[in-house]
Amino acid sequence: MNAMPRNRPDTDLLIRFTGLLLFFLFAYSWAAFFKDIYGLEARNALMAREMVEDGFSLIPRALGRPYPDYPPFYFWLETLFSLPFGRVNAFSAALPSALSAVGLIALTFCLGREISPRRGWFAALIVATVPDFWLKAGVATIDMLLAFWISAAILCLFFGDGKADSRVKRRYTVGAAIFLLLAFFTKGPIGIVLPAAAWGGYLLWDRRLKDFLRFTRFMTCAGMVCVGLELVAVWKTGGLELIRDVIRMQVTGRLGEESNHPFYYYLICLMGIGGVWLLFSGPVWMRGWSEARENSWKTAARNILPDHPADRLALIWFLAVLSIFTLASTRHGRYLLPLFPAFTVLLASGVEKTVDLASADYFKPWRMILTGLIAIVFIGTPAALFLFPETRFVPILAIFFWLGAVSVGWVFLQKRPDKPLRTVGLLVFFLAAGFSAADLAALPAASRKASGKSFVETVESRVSPSLPVLLWGVGSDGDGIKYALHTNQKPSALHFEDTFDAPPNLSPPYLLICRLKHENRIQDMLSPLSLTPVAQGAIRSHTFGAYRVHSDG
Repeated sequence: MNAMPRNRPDTDLLIRFTGLLLFFLFAYSWAAFFKDIYGLEARNALMAREMVEDGFSLIPRALGRPYPDYPPFYFWLETLFSLPFGRVNAFSAALPSALSAVGLIALTFCLGREISPRRGWFAALIVATVPDFWLKAGVATIDMLLAFWISAAILCLFFGDGKADSRVKRRYTVGAAIFLLLAFFTKGPIGIVLPAAAWGGYLLWDRRLKDFLRFTRFMTCAGMVCVGLELVAVWKTGGLELIRDVIRMQVTGRLGEESNHPFYYYLICLMGIGGVWLLFSGPVWMRGWSEARENSWKTAARNILPDHPADRLALIWFLAVLSIFTLASTRHGRYLLPLFPAFTVLLASGVEKTVDLASADYFKPWRMILTGLIAIVFIGTPAALFLFPETRFVPILAIFFWLGAVSVGWVFLQKRPDKPLRTVGLLVFFLAAGFSAADLAALPAASRKASGKSFVETVESRVSPSLPVLLWGVGSDGDGIKYALHTNQKPSALHFEDTFDAPPNLSPPYLLICRLKHENRIQDMLSPLSLTPVAQGAIRSHTFGAYRVHSDG
């Protein structure tokens, strides 16, 4: 009896790729145990904290009030991962983002592999080592989760397109509908608009008008279901007034207002995303330039236009997302995360052609430079941590673990016989080693300075926990969020006075938190009450003071 044949190549591929994903999941999240929650993730963590303490809610709450900017899905996940710890911490807050980033690496690989196996690997490695992607994967980033759902929806539409088996096609369609629903409940209507523009543009590019009309009906129905579900949840939570706030914050407020960055802002961001990979693909760009000069720009442009369906989808996907966010009034680099899979698949084309076309002389300087840079990172990171112990917030064991991991990676790369591929591996290795070194040496110290956690803990160790807290001249959506996240009191019990127009309507004694530069002004306004200094500390770059306010009697 003959043994059944084993599909060994697919098994080996699965093992290698799973190992790659687990490596990046660990690399993105392990430094979270050494840092505080800071920056934008403080607001996200505060909403998760309130759910941990008060139970899940249909609409996220901050300081006890409904927060209309975002739907609840990211905060639900953040809360779910925080429950085993009994509180929100930097790891549980960032875990949904890190998992989404790893999922995006897998989806990018799937899209690139449709063109060629090597394109899939290159695209996955590029997206995993983009600086902004690495940074966002390690903190609580709603847009990372949004990018995963959007990418999954687009790829479901792509892989289900043209399937002869109606049952298979139906499964992909149902999958796309589920991912669209999840995208909507992660960040609102933009979760419907982006995949609609990407796939709709792809169908129009191929002149498939009937399919485009069917897709339009599908997206209309999906959009109506999503909007209807959200409006019902909002109505039950806060009535008509909250519905107006949600529409303003999630739709109209993102259009028509004065731009916070110039229209070319995203082009600069794209240069940063491409970064060193654009330089590595230099021979391809030089060859395209030469062809344009020798023939014509029209001929060169015609040669650039992709033939493969996955390449065409990536190009339309990239242009659609970029155009929509460029037209919006509010611009932030994190908004571009949904185009990362498409953009890195296009970038991988240049890397793939460089590996095939460039001469051996092109790779030799790269290997020499990367080897030197890796040596600098390997020696410089532990040296900096040991020379400046006041900035070291990681255990020595973690430093030795990092040194061991870098050493093992270096030995593994030296066994690669293919010099072009070894050069690509060295580039990936340098970026991963450099970013993980920054996670150890820079982020923990920076996060502690920015979070204000140390200041809050010092203050609350010196006063009664029952003392009311007033934050005067502190915004309830800025530094006040950070104080509310780390206080032992209920965030909804804090009192905020954004301006100094009048003395606070709060009876002493109470704890007053304000910026140190306002101390004299506040003493004059509160006279004849007495202010007893409790502590000083920093939240972000601002120095704050804490005072016990009481009457002389």
